[in-house]
Amino acid sequence: MFRFPKFTYQRFPRFGRPVSFHIIAVGTSTTLVCLASLAAGRRTIRCDDESTERDEEAREAFPGAFHKPKWRSQQWLSADSILRGPTVYSKDHEKLGISRCDGISVASNGESEDHVTIFFGGIEEGQDTRSYFGLFDGHNGSATSDFLGENLIQFLQKTLARFPHQCDYSVNLDMYAEASDIESDPVNDMIKQVFKEVDDAITDVSEVLSSSSRMNAVRTLRYAYSGSCALVSVFEPDTRLLRVAVTGDSRAVLGRKIKNKKTADGRDMYEVHVLSQDQNAYNEDEEARMNAEHPGEKIMDNGRVMGWGISRSFGNGAYKWPLDVQKKLHEKYLGDRPRPNVKTPPYFTAEPVITTTTVQQGDFLIMASDGLWDILTNEEVVGLVGVWLENNHIAVWPGDKRRDYGKTVFEDERVYDRDGLPVEMKPDHTSMYRYWKADKRFVNKDPSVAWHLVRNALGGADSDLCEALLSLTQPRSRRFRYVPVPV
Repeated sequence: MFRFPKFTYQRFPRFGRPVSFHIIAVGTSTTLVCLASLAAGRRTIRCDDESTERDEEAREAFPGAFHKPKWRSQQWLSADSILRGPTVYSKDHEKLGISRCDGISVASNGESEDHVTIFFGGIEEGQDTRSYFGLFDGHNGSATSDFLGENLIQFLQKTLARFPHQCDYSVNLDMYAEASDIESDPVNDMIKQVFKEVDDAITDVSEVLSSSSRMNAVRTLRYAYSGSCALVSVFEPDTRLLRVAVTGDSRAVLGRKIKNKKTADGRDMYEVHVLSQDQNAYNEDEEARMNAEHPGEKIMDNGRVMGWGISRSFGNGAYKWPLDVQKKLHEKYLGDRPRPNVKTPPYFTAEPVITTTTVQQGDFLIMASDGLWDILTNEEVVGLVGVWLENNHIAVWPGDKRRDYGKTVFEDERVYDRDGLPVEMKPDHTSMYRYWKADKRFVNKDPSVAWHLVRNALGGADSDLCEALLSLTQPRSRRFRYVPVPV
């Protein structure tokens, strides 16, 4: 199982403990700056010290007013240095049905709250050949997404490995052509059960309440006070079924080449298949579900769900625990005070909505957290992958045994606008490029499709804008740049 590194970019190192007491000390809630004299023989610094020869020398060396701060290129990482992430190849693309997976993480906060987990199926006789892909978009800290990244896919794989593949693909192709219409599916039911079992374990307070230890409570419940979305895809090569389970507002989109249809300049055209629906305040089904569960309460307000951007999640115990439990945690275990708008919990659920799709040869899947979809439309993302494939098909299709994708990129100096992408466009309702006061203009220069997507989400052909957005540090960065983890 492969997991992406948590941090891709960090502008400055963070201090985890006091360093060099004569320079700086870090307190529990305040940064304490301690001034000390480093000049030999001078034990005190006074504002009314008389001038000395050394002061005169200093003034000659630094004449005039204090110099304005200036940035130096060596202080900053370039966009090309930041836009980096791994590419992982399957052991046997013919048996597993998957060629490669590209990934990248660009944090918007100082600490990334997101995780990606990849588990390729086994190729030996009797092994589970399913492949698993998990994207976990954390919020209110990284504890929950950390836990899911380390445990959910592993638990799901071990559970489904005991399940045989539903049937032989070659015999039952017609039945699975309409698989997404099947309401009850034993594998989907098992995925839902695994999601709920993991969330129940995260939010369980029985061990905490059976002890008087506040230390134990704080350490145990950090996974429950934090929260995370989850987007999990499971691919069965025998049946060519792709199952996508979503809890939260991350999104999976599949791109498919259209047979016998070309652009005006002879390039392949692609169609867009959205495999998940964002579970947020704009989802009418979610609004109806929550209003039915909590009649008379104001659940959705100003594009938020109980103040949050999602209607389903792991963790977020403050919106799941009974009020008497929350009061006890607050009074005895350093727990948070119950929210005024929490009246009839639970509000959030970790139960996923699952879609099932029959995959065709040449299909590609994009899984990304909401940051990417806030900037680029489904059609733009599929179209961008399409132009990338035109230049990198040798690297994607495993006929090239070297798998040195960095050396198989063809030069592409074109600049693309939306209408130049090989996909039928729909209206663009995204707002970030307008917020940046820039036009959407795209480039195709990266050897990884994940790097390619993020570059074009953060300025594209406007390299100065891209560098500027990636130079922003917290807290301002979150207002301008929010692209967590595309895969």
